[in-house]
Amino acid sequence: MANVEDRKNGSYRLTVILGYDDKGTPIRERKTVKAKNMKEAKKMLTVFEAEILTGKFFKAEDKMTLTAFYPQWIEKHAKDTLSPDTLQNYVSILNNRILPKYGHFKLEDIKTIHVVNFVNDLKKDGQRLDGKKGKLSASSILNCYKAFNNVLSCAHRWKLIKENPAIGAKPPNGKSKKSEVYSKEELSELLNLLDNKPLFWKTLIMMAVSTGAREGEIAALEWKHLNFEKGTIRIEQAISEIKGEGVKLKGTKTGKDRTVTVPDTLLTMLKTLERLRKEEKLKVGELLEWPDHFFIFANEFGKPIRPDSIGQWWRRFTTSNQFKHIRFHDLRHTSATLLINEGVHAKVISERLGHADISTTMNIYGHVLEEADKTAATHFESFFEKKA
Repeated sequence: MANVEDRKNGSYRLTVILGYDDKGTPIRERKTVKAKNMKEAKKMLTVFEAEILTGKFFKAEDKMTLTAFYPQWIEKHAKDTLSPDTLQNYVSILNNRILPKYGHFKLEDIKTIHVVNFVNDLKKDGQRLDGKKGKLSASSILNCYKAFNNVLSCAHRWKLIKENPAIGAKPPNGKSKKSEVYSKEELSELLNLLDNKPLFWKTLIMMAVSTGAREGEIAALEWKHLNFEKGTIRIEQAISEIKGEGVKLKGTKTGKDRTVTVPDTLLTMLKTLERLRKEEKLKVGELLEWPDHFFIFANEFGKPIRPDSIGQWWRRFTTSNQFKHIRFHDLRHTSATLLINEGVHAKVISERLGHADISTTMNIYGHVLEEADKTAATHFESFFEKKA
């Protein structure tokens, strides 16, 4: 049941009765509109009633601002759905970039053009917060967009806004420049340089190259994840350092556990390292800092290495040896690239790296696979020449 009430001066109140409560009182949904006459108002009533019946009607009872919504987003959504690293990143972006500009806006007043302008401004000079010269990278801009989109998407799901305005704003292309990797010759030189380094670091670097694991995943490896008989290691967790909270254990980036076969040389080194770690554990006894865990890469008190410490040591190592420096994370790309060039199937590589699906592998290493494919074509050329 629906009706229109003339409120004078071109205003009309639309009323739709949804039903009755247990006391017989009508449950109404109302909306005041501006119309030229009663005929136009009735047309608007028809649309209004249809929106209610199809569940598309939105009623903004609480004129909540973005700043007011922000703590609810953190407590009721972000903490449960985002990884600690991503949450920390998004919170920083919101506090430093989004809330100062749009915090006073009512959620329903944030339009697509505001998100478009936000992203466009990030592309200009002077947007870096670290004081360095130059523009923000494409990936940094994309992360800012993702943070804004995540908050607005949550508000939409909770029916605080009719639609997510960030959807209409085309996100920037977050592709970074092609990663540098080591060739087979450079990898051989790297292993020679590692010969005179502590077993701890030599094993860690070889683990990174042979498994393609991420820094946080390597730091979180425990001896229970190793199967010496099968020559495999299980990667099922990662370590993250959260500001103000310290080192925390979490799942892998994609939430996908994987078992990776490791070379015999690395297994031999791990057996030696395990013996040393067990001796250390016996010496410290009750002073162990993580008594419920036995990490492969930890100090003598069982505290796991911080992921950022790995990258810091790696830079010092390459610099002091005047060896070509690439990011520690690029050892992961080196692992994948070498396997591709050796003809290993992309699906196998995808599983080893722990990608969500093979399309991720294809997107990241498509250029390497294309080059490998061209090399494969030369084999057919040699076949044809023999036939001729």
